[in-house]
Amino acid sequence: MFRSRFLRGSVASALFIAFVGCVKTDPSIDTGAGGSGAGAGGTTGSAGTIGSAGTTGSAGTTNSAGTTGSAGITGSAGTTGNAGRGGTTGSAGTTGNAGTTGAGGSTPPGSLTLSGLKIDPNPRMTLSCYVSWTTSAAANSEVQFGVGGYQFHVVDSAQVTSHKVHVIGMHAATAYQIKAVSTNATATGSATGTFTTGALPSGTPKATVVTKTTDKIQPGWTLMNAYLNGTAPGLMIIVDVDGLPVWYYVNGTTNDGFGATSVDFVSNHVLIGPASSEPAREVDLEGNVVWTGPTGGTPNATHHVGKTSAGNYLLIRESNTSARVEELSASNQIVWTWDLYSTSIKPKTTAADWCHINSVTADLAKNVLYFNCRYQGLFKVNRADKSILWQMGAAIDDSQTGDITYLPDNSVRFNDSHDPEIHDDGTILYYDNQGWTGHTGGQMNGNFHTQVVEYMLDEAKKQATLTWRFPGTFSGVDNWYKQSWYTQIWGDANRLANGNILITAGNKSGTTRHFEVTRAGEVVWAIDWTNVGGYRGVRIPPVATPLP
Repeated sequence: MFRSRFLRGSVASALFIAFVGCVKTDPSIDTGAGGSGAGAGGTTGSAGTIGSAGTTGSAGTTNSAGTTGSAGITGSAGTTGNAGRGGTTGSAGTTGNAGTTGAGGSTPPGSLTLSGLKIDPNPRMTLSCYVSWTTSAAANSEVQFGVGGYQFHVVDSAQVTSHKVHVIGMHAATAYQIKAVSTNATATGSATGTFTTGALPSGTPKATVVTKTTDKIQPGWTLMNAYLNGTAPGLMIIVDVDGLPVWYYVNGTTNDGFGATSVDFVSNHVLIGPASSEPAREVDLEGNVVWTGPTGGTPNATHHVGKTSAGNYLLIRESNTSARVEELSASNQIVWTWDLYSTSIKPKTTAADWCHINSVTADLAKNVLYFNCRYQGLFKVNRADKSILWQMGAAIDDSQTGDITYLPDNSVRFNDSHDPEIHDDGTILYYDNQGWTGHTGGQMNGNFHTQVVEYMLDEAKKQATLTWRFPGTFSGVDNWYKQSWYTQIWGDANRLANGNILITAGNKSGTTRHFEVTRAGEVVWAIDWTNVGGYRGVRIPPVATPLP
């Protein structure tokens, strides 16, 4: 099932992405790396370190047949830092000195010769680099990296002689040791160097860790958008468990004036919704744009983006007379569309924002579409004839209650919601904002305390039974969740692989909190972003590969 998540480079398929924890400078180096260029809006990249000379091979010992000493390792040259996209020009990294070749040596049995090691900064993002080399025989590609040693690695199992690995998962302004390793069935070899990451873009927020119970957290990184109060372009960030950025993307060149920018992770790419003057985009982890959505239209594409399992894109378009989803091909041709205004469901209010679409989920195997209006609830649509199969109504508009009965009674019905997540086991998870005083003059049923609710839906009986609610009646929950948690217009909830729920308590101003809670109501991870807006958050499956 495809799920478009609203407000909510290419690495080889066998490549695992590693990440690192807190780091410190290591003084021992082999090869000088070029300085990083500034990222979009970022600061000047760091200068590369001077490479050390290669070690001289030992002379062979004279016996009846003298043994030849092994060859010295050749030090590789550092590379020049590239200018970051959109930032000021990064200073050139200092070129590392070439290592000298050890005299009189030959490759011993069981060794693989590595040559031409290069460590190049990624010109599109200051936190990653490319490591390349060649081998005398076909072998795999592995890069080990860390601070004060090697703690993590990136591995591509393809057997090649020309190697290039995109290394991601490092922290800003930190010196890393780098080791290129290649192995085949009969031999292995390595070469070493260093790389220093550049600074983050100006204005990048710093997260504060509120809660971290490591053994109960679903492993992985968290992808989110950061709204910088309309003063800069939107920033897409991936953080580790300590809230430290390991990846970022600056979304265009114009300021994000609203912040309701959807973000999702699809096939190792980051999918970004339209934002102010910026169209929807799909970017890979190297920072390359692989798809750009349309601009303009009638009405303008003002909300969110998703991608189907067939590779098409879903965009929301909304005005006072239309609330529709458009399915686009990769060349931005409309191949399917559905409009709520073409059905018997009609506005019973003069409010311009009568529906407020905020998510679409396409299940191509069942040929259905789930279409969520914040103020009217969730609709299930037959894609073949475009009929509404059912409406799971929201309490915010009692005049259109829908087809679903809530159990044990209507007191458990959600009020208004963002981003319902439809599960294969029949449950549906909602981020329930619980009302907004700014809608239709503040006349509504909300009690203005946000929650997350899950229902088991019996479609035959059209009954929704409450199965989980947070904070609900769980004991021991901090008062922030019971008393202070209120999201007027944004938010997101996702069920993780271990059963925990990742929640984005997003706000346009003030503090945005991303937190993870167990089914037993225990908050096991939480980070705060002060004075930063956040609309969506996505937990990326475990991608870290620690060295054994």
